[in-house]
Amino acid sequence: MVIDLARCKNARKCVEECQKGHNLSKDQEFMKVYLLQDSEKTAPYWFPKPCYHCDNPQCVSVCPVGATYKRSDGIVLIDNERCIGCKFCITACPYSTRTFSWKAEEAFEIDQPYSPEKSVPGVEGTVSKCDFCPDLAREGKLPYCASACPMGVIYFGDIDEDVVTNGLETYKFSDLIRDRSGYRHLDNLGTRPNVYYLPPVDRQFPVDRGLDGLDEEVRSRYDNTPYVKNLKNKEAGK
Repeated sequence: MVIDLARCKNARKCVEECQKGHNLSKDQEFMKVYLLQDSEKTAPYWFPKPCYHCDNPQCVSVCPVGATYKRSDGIVLIDNERCIGCKFCITACPYSTRTFSWKAEEAFEIDQPYSPEKSVPGVEGTVSKCDFCPDLAREGKLPYCASACPMGVIYFGDIDEDVVTNGLETYKFSDLIRDRSGYRHLDNLGTRPNVYYLPPVDRQFPVDRGLDGLDEEVRSRYDNTPYVKNLKNKEAGK
């Protein structure tokens, strides 16, 4: 996966479509969008963060029952039928991308056996996370987040085939990362993430546009960021 930070305006369609596709409650998010600012002298930017499906996933090595596992194609999945809810994987993940199902979801009927590759609600007392939508990939479709984004922020593809697409544009993965100085978040941790970011240069939208139209709960998440605090101080004449 490649995420173009210059295009993101916090439309949150990626979050909403992922919730619908995975039958998540409103308080569960597999894709989170943060407001980051590297220093006081640089502009803030929106930072979508899914599971990174690392090549060296710490979550897999700490699971005592093998509920978290890595497929041969690199996708990291959770088998809810094996998960015992110990939360070791949540603690081990340095990116905080996992969620815990504290309560049972509404009844969900499905006419086929359970599979970790299907977008079914997490079982009460188990861990869930972004799964790169393997059921859609098998059909040649993009993950929910990528297809829903109106700005074309999220690209997805096969690194072995060296190609990624957002549904509108298709690029050679190696060229895109080289030409746009792509990087991996906290790459120094040795986990080797499979999500790459394109730096937020030549941004297409003012960052404050991403604060418009948010419901109160979502907006409050950004209240303690330096950028929003400065906005409030300016509005108050401080």
